[in-house]
Amino acid sequence: MTAIAELLRQALEHHQAGRLKEAGELYQRLLAAEPAHAEGLHLMGVLANQVGRADLAVDYIGRAVDIEPNSAIYHNNLGQALMALGRFDAAAASFRQALELHPTLAEGYGNLAMALQQQGKTGDAVALLRRALELKPDFPQAHNNLGNILAARGRFDAAVEHYDRALALAPNDAELHVNRGSALQSQGKLDEAVASYRRAYALRPDDALLLRAALVLPIVPESTGAIDQARDRLADEIAALDRRGITLVDPHKQVGLTCFHLAYHARDDLPLQRAIAALYAKACPSLCMVAPHCRAPAPPRDGPIRIGFASHFFRTHTIARLFQGLIARLSRQRFHVTVFATPSGPDPTRQALIDVADAFVELPVDLAAARGRIAERALDVLVYPDIGMSPLTYFLAFARLAPVQCLSWGHPDTTGIANLDYFLSCDAMEPDGAQAHYGETLVRLPGPTVYYQRPVFDARLKSRSELGLDATTHLYVCPQSTFKFHPVFDAVLAEILRRDPAGRLVLVQGPDPHIDAQLIGRLTRAAPDVAPRIVLLPALNRTDFVALLAASDVMLDPLHYSGGNTSLEAFSVGTPIVTWPGAFMRARHTYGFYRLMGLDDCVARDVADYVAIALRLGTDPVWRAEVSRRIQAASAVLYENDDTVQAIEDFLVAAVARARGG
Repeated sequence: MTAIAELLRQALEHHQAGRLKEAGELYQRLLAAEPAHAEGLHLMGVLANQVGRADLAVDYIGRAVDIEPNSAIYHNNLGQALMALGRFDAAAASFRQALELHPTLAEGYGNLAMALQQQGKTGDAVALLRRALELKPDFPQAHNNLGNILAARGRFDAAVEHYDRALALAPNDAELHVNRGSALQSQGKLDEAVASYRRAYALRPDDALLLRAALVLPIVPESTGAIDQARDRLADEIAALDRRGITLVDPHKQVGLTCFHLAYHARDDLPLQRAIAALYAKACPSLCMVAPHCRAPAPPRDGPIRIGFASHFFRTHTIARLFQGLIARLSRQRFHVTVFATPSGPDPTRQALIDVADAFVELPVDLAAARGRIAERALDVLVYPDIGMSPLTYFLAFARLAPVQCLSWGHPDTTGIANLDYFLSCDAMEPDGAQAHYGETLVRLPGPTVYYQRPVFDARLKSRSELGLDATTHLYVCPQSTFKFHPVFDAVLAEILRRDPAGRLVLVQGPDPHIDAQLIGRLTRAAPDVAPRIVLLPALNRTDFVALLAASDVMLDPLHYSGGNTSLEAFSVGTPIVTWPGAFMRARHTYGFYRLMGLDDCVARDVADYVAIALRLGTDPVWRAEVSRRIQAASAVLYENDDTVQAIEDFLVAAVARARGG
């Protein structure tokens, strides 16, 4: 055996045993003696990728490919390093080259699937993963990745099935237990989810797994007592983790969760949100990085203010509907507008944003890479339409990426994050003393604070019978997401049905049947006598959803969490909405819209008044028609409102001047 071959053998032995430092030293000795040794370059690159130096990995493996361009394994591993850098197009090209050289390489199909998934091409990714499993049925990573895609699509039962099949092959893989726990958590199977996280922690002690388990919250809480118990447990566990002094490297990858469901508890979230954000900032100081152009007060400069909007939901989604008009209507004399969006497949709303933005930047689903992509734009203002719905934007918001950083009410809750300066809200929705609910400086703006296009449909909207509903009954529609139904709302719904024997409560299915079943079960336990008159419709496309609103006698705004986009859609067709303004802005959207319209007939003083108004609308067609007529006459203020855009512009100009010391 030659000296080079012996060095390679020893290096491989260390590498396979996990002794990476020793392996790296031996690879370096080998390459010093023979710089063009293809396998040495390749393996040094693989090691570099393992230790988080994907940039070096691309250099080493790229040189190996230049020497031996017909190695499928080299192309495959080069693709993996490019993936780690967020260079998904280049990674896909490498994986395709590997498959051209080795058409039965199951790993190549699996890796190409992941590259395409990152580009939003999930249909192609699923087909490739199924092909990988045909070639290699005992391929746990392919089962895992297929489970991840299915979970992202809301198909949690199928996802758990693939995780279980992967775990049968690799029972000690901690990542599989984490992913399984996440899918179970999304189904509301909280005890099983926590058990999966704890199993993962036993296999791979990692502070992030303790935090994951702490952040598990009920999606459909059984009672207000269950809410308080869950929040108390969360506060205690966050405090315990803070005392323990946990360390995180990349919370987006390691934890990948937000406290989304806190907002639906009808409690002041600021103390908990601040405690959680402080824990993250302490555990991972790099989260709070400061972009180079933000390290000193920015001097005045000529030209438009550079503003960016960042969201995971810039596609056909409620967030895009609420904010695309504002993005389009901002003055281009005053602002240069950049839209930052995560990868997504072909989508008309996304394309509309591409068309109206001055620049459209796709963010890699990698925290450090996404931060870099935003920082290089040297923005004056960064706006997050929603924080708390997507882990990526939640963790991005810890960094100082613009001198002025704002969020708005796409997810209407404070964040507790120190580097968010302003919460842009609708003055008509906010209660007195609302600043106390926010860690950010609350900015109360006139108008609806969104430039919302009134829905227009080419075809005639479907009738009740076409939607599968009885035309002779009184329809009380509450088409909100399942998690918006606070437990105290159950008694209100039951009272309405008890007092109107012809009444039907119409709900709409959510993405997971387990969650729907939990809500229906809770409603049935609260009111078994009227439960048979609860109708659960299948999920509807947007046109049919608006048709349902138009066909209803009255829409019911949930207690403690109001409709936003749904209310704007309902008002566009004149549907009356009963609402009761709660203690926090998130319970006052519909109330705020009524204030802007100058109407208060459907605004309840208390719960008893809520029931009375709902019953009158449901059973008195003359009064209902009059209320509907007045909504249609007054609702223009809610749609295509340029005054609200002007107010936002003026505030942002002033905020940038303050940040520049002007």
